[in-house]
Amino acid sequence: MRSIYILIISLLIHPVFGQQTAKEVVDSIYTSIDLNNFVVTAQYAPTSLKNAVYSIEVIKAEDIKKEAQTNLAEVLANQLNLRVNADPILGSGLRIQGIGGENIQVMIDGVPVIGRLNGNIDLSQINMTNVERIEIIDGAMSAQYGSNASGGVINIITRKSQIEKFKFQSQNQIESIGITNSAATFSTRLGKFYASLGIYRNHFQFAPVDSLRLTEEVILDDGSTVEVKKTPWNPKLQKGIESTLRYKFSDSIDVHYQFRIFDEDLTLYDKVNRPVFKPYSFDETYNTSRQDHNLQFKAYFSDKFYLNTNTGYNQFVRTKTTERIDFENDSTSLVPGGQDTTTFSSVLQRTSLSSIFSGAWNGQIGFEYLHEQGSGKRIVDSTSNPINSTHIDNIAGWISLRYHQPRLTLQGNLRMGYNSIYNYPLIPSFHVQWTPLEKLKIQASYANGFRSPSLKELYFNFIDINHFIIGNNGLIPENSKNATIDITFNNSSKTNSLELGAKLFYNYITDKIVLAEFESAKYQYQNLDRYETHGFNLTANWTYKDWLRIKSGFGYTNLYNFWSEEYNTPRFTAMPEMQNQISLSWNKLDMQLILSHRFWGQQIRFYQDADNNVEQGFIGSYNLVNATLSKFFWEKRIFLALGSKNIFGVQTIPFVGVPDNAHGGNTGSQLLSWGRTFFVKLDLNF
Repeated sequence: MRSIYILIISLLIHPVFGQQTAKEVVDSIYTSIDLNNFVVTAQYAPTSLKNAVYSIEVIKAEDIKKEAQTNLAEVLANQLNLRVNADPILGSGLRIQGIGGENIQVMIDGVPVIGRLNGNIDLSQINMTNVERIEIIDGAMSAQYGSNASGGVINIITRKSQIEKFKFQSQNQIESIGITNSAATFSTRLGKFYASLGIYRNHFQFAPVDSLRLTEEVILDDGSTVEVKKTPWNPKLQKGIESTLRYKFSDSIDVHYQFRIFDEDLTLYDKVNRPVFKPYSFDETYNTSRQDHNLQFKAYFSDKFYLNTNTGYNQFVRTKTTERIDFENDSTSLVPGGQDTTTFSSVLQRTSLSSIFSGAWNGQIGFEYLHEQGSGKRIVDSTSNPINSTHIDNIAGWISLRYHQPRLTLQGNLRMGYNSIYNYPLIPSFHVQWTPLEKLKIQASYANGFRSPSLKELYFNFIDINHFIIGNNGLIPENSKNATIDITFNNSSKTNSLELGAKLFYNYITDKIVLAEFESAKYQYQNLDRYETHGFNLTANWTYKDWLRIKSGFGYTNLYNFWSEEYNTPRFTAMPEMQNQISLSWNKLDMQLILSHRFWGQQIRFYQDADNNVEQGFIGSYNLVNATLSKFFWEKRIFLALGSKNIFGVQTIPFVGVPDNAHGGNTGSQLLSWGRTFFVKLDLNF
């Protein structure tokens, strides 16, 4: 029936616009059209992927489901040229083309996610329960999305429509390492209304509490020892609520409101001190609370103009609680000075008006207002009253002009604005899509990037027994340049299709903001003179009939070495990688097997020895392999998946040629993952 719906509507489509938009396929809550072939990120209006002037990677919800990926960190870890780093306390961060942290804009339906720790959004806190697709653009996108998009954007598109009048979905997953995920969503379509309400709970308990308190001594090469936790991963409990309300005035006008609540408790269990006489421990709990509101209005006017206005309010609260546990009398008390709460909030208003004429020329104008505020005793802004509260305002406008012919699209963008602390430069970008042959597509871009220092980098002081990090209100903004060329060859027939891709990229950042040591074990944010990355990707995707799909890719990125000039070391360090996936489908049985492989090659690592001399070593190579076998039952109402993640059980990455020493903080390896895990996933759809 789904194929019949799509065929009928396709026959009714009338090509009104020179660049095909989603309105042409009647985007309605009354029909179920697969809009995964359409993209919205940085577009004039929802546009078919093949006609987008940007090179956009789209990850579909069905692929996320079939690989049993429950959060954004797991999804992006499988993508070429994207590197996800895990931390037991700070969560999962991301690098694109060797650039990460504050330079990557993570959005949900076009509204930025706030609450960065060490510069990164914790990707493991972003649930995949209600996701329709994920759109990824790498390279500088500051002309479209402002300060934090100088390295790329990740835009998560949520589900907002359905055919059925009522639908209930339940998603449940258990992993052998001690992870349980469960979610339930109820949605309804009544006339012009669509509403959904979902809840989820994710629990990570890697060992019993008593085991989490155990430590062990590691003997270093120089004979000294260092004490480390036997189980380095900390337990956490995540809970959330997601809701959507959409009203469709007509086929051309609709409005929707979204509301999300997220809460996470992460606990660090201390070792048992003085175990024989009045034993005690100091336990720390980090609570993360998020509230997100998003009101979006979209309208087509006489098939000539498209209006998109987005208003968002986000709040992020991070609370630290330190308790003393006295085991002899089974009592708990708060530790003086061990409590802290930091709050960040943002208000966004973003509006764009685009022309969508059928002719060659179209344009877009846009306006954006972003207010960011932070408060807490760790924030110290001497220019603000009170000093423990501060804010930044950004006001920006942009213009864009596009020239489109059947085989050639040219687009230029120019952003201008105001920042309440720094001068806001003009930010241009230029993009080309050329199809010299029916099967060959070439996309090229040049874009400037701009990033002003964040509130944390300017005013946030984090000082405790384990950390000494202070802000620097003397920071200046980063400026960057990005150049990319992407060549795609696609050859399809009735039985198979082959897509080959090659991408070259170059990034150059001046005054890059990094965390640098200014005294022993004391750190402050500082500006570097410059930072560069460049590299290439090679990809091949082959599909045979409807039962075999093979994806393969190789990436090579050169990262600028901060030590190169001062210590006469190589200017760039290499970061090779590989991605492979094979998917086998048995359509008569509604069954699919997916095997995925990720390889990271050996990387150069520079370190300071006991005499503070810079030496060269390596981080060893490693492979991550996942396998999933899935099957639908009862006319796709029941989905069952079995599999294993990290089959080789990689937990740490060894250091090669880097001596263990307590002075440098090296213990012979870098923490990567909690190891091999087996899982069972059961979804219900009624």
